[in-house]
Amino acid sequence: MRNRPAISILGTTALLLSIAGTSVLAAQSMPGAAVLAPYSSCQFQDGLRVVRVDPLRPGVTSRSVETDSGPRQIDMQAGLRMLFAYPSTDYYANVKAELLPAANYPQLKQFLLDEFQYLSHRDKVNVTLRSLINGFEVHGLDGKNLKGGPLGFYLLFDDSANVVTTIYLLNQRPKRREFQSMEEYSDLRDRFLNSYTACIRTNQKQPH
Repeated sequence: MRNRPAISILGTTALLLSIAGTSVLAAQSMPGAAVLAPYSSCQFQDGLRVVRVDPLRPGVTSRSVETDSGPRQIDMQAGLRMLFAYPSTDYYANVKAELLPAANYPQLKQFLLDEFQYLSHRDKVNVTLRSLINGFEVHGLDGKNLKGGPLGFYLLFDDSANVVTTIYLLNQRPKRREFQSMEEYSDLRDRFLNSYTACIRTNQKQPH
């Protein structure tokens, strides 16, 4: 096994907020758009909204992840990047939903779990998660305090649809965020995960 230094989810805001500048109309016409559409059309009772949706840049069909055994490639058939925000606040979450090829979905899922393990060397695994939230297999990491960049890294697996959703819960300026302590962050995180997964399931039942 290669001995690689662990990378924290903290301090990577610039990378995570690099979003393709393609239009939402392009996202709606891309291959796999019908599968991913339920992920981008959610509204929440507490005022949270999807404020930006972008598809993968043209020609992008894979991305690299780091693991304890070295980099691995994640193949994608379609993908969306979404930014979530509360009114008059900075971005709350940076979310990407990706449709993975069915033929090698199990292997790609394992690569993503290996990346999760790699990141967990520096951040705290959320051991309070139930095994499933609204049918999604969920794995999560959280920072230890309200310092640095993203405070949370969460993976949602929908094995029946071959879709993985990666969620970065972002830190913001104190006066422009919905939480002021790690306890408030945790409460908001749990509400978001439950509401978002429930919304996706409801949307999936709607005719396309």
